[in-house]
Amino acid sequence: MKKSLIALAALAATASFAQSSVTISGTFDAGYKNVNGQDNTKDSKNIGGNNTATSNVTFAGTEDLGGGLKAEFKGVALINVVSGQTGNAADGSTIAKGAFSQNQNLFNDEIWVGLSGGFGAVKLGAPNSAQLETNGKVQPFGTAMGGGYQSAGVSRFLAASTQTLGVNQFVGGASANGRVVRHEKAVRYDTPNFNGFAASLGYAAKNANVATAGSTSNTNGYTDIGLTYANGPLTLAYANTKIDAGAYAAAGNNGTGALSANADVKFQMFGGNYVLGAATLYAGMTTAKSTGLTTNIDTKSWNVAAKYALNANVDLMVNHVKIDDKAAASATKDQKLTGLGVDYKLSKRTALTARYEDYNLDKSLTNGGYKTYALGVRHTF
Repeated sequence: MKKSLIALAALAATASFAQSSVTISGTFDAGYKNVNGQDNTKDSKNIGGNNTATSNVTFAGTEDLGGGLKAEFKGVALINVVSGQTGNAADGSTIAKGAFSQNQNLFNDEIWVGLSGGFGAVKLGAPNSAQLETNGKVQPFGTAMGGGYQSAGVSRFLAASTQTLGVNQFVGGASANGRVVRHEKAVRYDTPNFNGFAASLGYAAKNANVATAGSTSNTNGYTDIGLTYANGPLTLAYANTKIDAGAYAAAGNNGTGALSANADVKFQMFGGNYVLGAATLYAGMTTAKSTGLTTNIDTKSWNVAAKYALNANVDLMVNHVKIDDKAAASATKDQKLTGLGVDYKLSKRTALTARYEDYNLDKSLTNGGYKTYALGVRHTF
């Protein structure tokens, strides 16, 4: 009896020291955008969103379970700053009434629950991919204008197509075009940091049991490996992702981007950055290959970029991307992107922004590319 009382007292003491917290953060980004199309295409002018960052409201929480163990969760809700429509389109016209909606879940982007501790961290749900994180280390524009990793425009992985090609990701919808952002119904493990080295593994099981073509019960397999090294001014990152379909093809993402039966796609990205005083220098390269598709992918790209803090208030950015598409059926679709950016910081959380993007395709195509100008405001909280 005495031992039981002592055990109960110890349990109560542990519970009293357990702490939990929930934080709310996010970004609002909007501004004027002018897309100047080549080949006599008329200009597009509007107040658009996501010129420099993805607008979102993020909920994150943690609970200290004792002994170094923590329970954690994260849910990101994409928002459309320039329209009352659901979701997170680049302009108010993309999502129309009765048309595509990103889904009915409040959290329509990254979402997961997991545990962390001395062993590392495990996340269950739809955590971000190592590819997305590596992209953030090889250039300063992220997934917005100038980065070459956007939902429209330059597709570093898929120069011949803007399909998702295997990414099972309803969260975020079809805007995953040509990118690996995250894969739903997945688990991700992150190792602890060992003298600057860390690794991650993302996995989602392949289901191919239903013979009906494009059945929603079938899902593609997903393996996403990430390696990082950070030591002083140097950061390096590598990501390797394979997505494969079984004998019976899956339905794909929102009805698009489905892999053929027994087909697979493989994506790689490697690069990093080096801080040199007020300047940060970046470089990266990617490869994308597929087997079993009607038109297989064989794409390589490289980029060089820089960011320079002119003073405490002004950041200057530049990025140049070259994509070499080696697929025979699309050999004329090589692409180039030059992105320029200026951020004028009004405070730690608010900035006036300017972006320029020159996107060129092979001139033999109907659409030879376009030039885009954007001026706006970004606020983070």
